[in-house]
Amino acid sequence: MAVVIDWIKSALSSDKESSFNKTMEGSCYTDTLPAQIYYKELAIQSCVSIIANALVMSEFQTFEKGIEQRKDIHYLLNVAPNKNQNAVEFWHEVITKLIYDNECLIVMLDDELFVAEDFHQDEYVYYQDVYSNVSVRGLPINRKFQDEEVLYLKLNDKNVKKVIDGLYSDYSQLLVAAIKGYKKANGFKGILKIDGQMPTDDESVAQLEEMLNVQFKQYIENDNAIMPLSDGMELKESDSNKGVLKDTRDIKKLIDDIIEIVCMAINVPVGLVKGDVAGVADQTDNFLMLRINPLAKIITTELNRKMYSKSQYLSKTYVKMDTQKIRLVDLGKIATAADLLFRIGVHNMDDNRELVGKERLNTEESTQYYVTKNYNSVVSQNEILKGGDEDGKHGTKNNEPRDS
Repeated sequence: MAVVIDWIKSALSSDKESSFNKTMEGSCYTDTLPAQIYYKELAIQSCVSIIANALVMSEFQTFEKGIEQRKDIHYLLNVAPNKNQNAVEFWHEVITKLIYDNECLIVMLDDELFVAEDFHQDEYVYYQDVYSNVSVRGLPINRKFQDEEVLYLKLNDKNVKKVIDGLYSDYSQLLVAAIKGYKKANGFKGILKIDGQMPTDDESVAQLEEMLNVQFKQYIENDNAIMPLSDGMELKESDSNKGVLKDTRDIKKLIDDIIEIVCMAINVPVGLVKGDVAGVADQTDNFLMLRINPLAKIITTELNRKMYSKSQYLSKTYVKMDTQKIRLVDLGKIATAADLLFRIGVHNMDDNRELVGKERLNTEESTQYYVTKNYNSVVSQNEILKGGDEDGKHGTKNNEPRDS
């Protein structure tokens, strides 16, 4: 609109021809679109949220000599890593750091875990890496940390976020062009016809500017409006765009492409981000296998490396993450599997109770393992078929007394 006003002013000047040519050579009326469109951030944040929400549904299990125990480390990892964050907030922050920065540093201060907002890493070959300039929640930590004192998590060899940014730089231009084309095709274009000689005095020019910048703008933008026109003025819509209305389908396709690119880079099924219901079970299985389980391995490996010694780990004193709790438990679907696991001695009663989300009883009977007779060892089964009992003692096939 401002260019139209400039042209009218130039048309009223003394040097009409030169002003008109100068105005039209380098200018045209355009509706400026924003340079940044945040569909990429929407896709990344959706992936981060899905990964973090799935991760916090799992449980860190701590073992001492092969027996599960719940002590300080279990509470630290599952409930309260520090006095100001619960485990859900803490692991959300860890996942966000890993996705955006490709790395995350966790430091322990006064037996509490904190995510470092910023740090500098000095890498060595024959010595431990050193971490300096560490800041936690805006507070600089005036000390250096040896590698054995911190938990350092690294997601990939290269920062995938930079690859996503590079791809998005092209798609953002396509989105701007698509949105601009949509607005241009569905926008209003009019022609204002003024009979007679154009006004030349300042007051008349100011009135015309106000009409174009205020009254016409309100008339075009409002659904219901009336535009008063003076004698000798006529406003009509241009015929150039009639019948060329566009929908948002092209824009939606570009947004879908961006979501697919981000999901492919972060290893999250597209259907989970877009909320597709079809094939959700298979998508969840792929999500657990390709993203959650590897991520759990990265975290638990670093925890075992720093929180336990080599001798402790080899004697089965370690931490592991149970990701099976992420899936919703359908009792009808797992009943047969739970029964089979119990009958072959893989699960005891407490294991099955935990499988369906119930607390362990921890009684003598609930911790016993049982195997049905059909699953006896080959040696025991052959002894029974030969006429012996289950203890290998000879007798009749059906345990009937033998004739003397």
